[in-house]
Amino acid sequence: MPVIKIYCLPESTEEKLTGLYRSIVHAVASIPEIGVSDKKDISCLFIPDMMKYGLGTEIIVEITGLYERPERTEEVRNKLATNIGEAVHSLYPSTELVECFVFPFNPTQGFWSSRQ
Repeated sequence: MPVIKIYCLPESTEEKLTGLYRSIVHAVASIPEIGVSDKKDISCLFIPDMMKYGLGTEIIVEITGLYERPERTEEVRNKLATNIGEAVHSLYPSTELVECFVFPFNPTQGFWSSRQ
């Protein structure tokens, strides 16, 4: 299951965060090779920042937990980064910089889930 963590968001209403969440789910689900069909296939975390200074000038997105699979090529991972980055930037257009990082995951590196 992809885990999407978003850092440095400016103060946002619950409604705006819900809209961002929906945009992210759509951005991921629009790429068939990722294998996500709806929100129950994604964990999306809005990380609270300890320091308020500079929030919203840069937004960082990390995508982890994305199992390595043959169909999840470099091109597919770049498309995922682009889709999510554009979704975030479209809702926060005054942000100076949005960066999105994709970290593929291999469960042999260490993994446990209660869903096994």
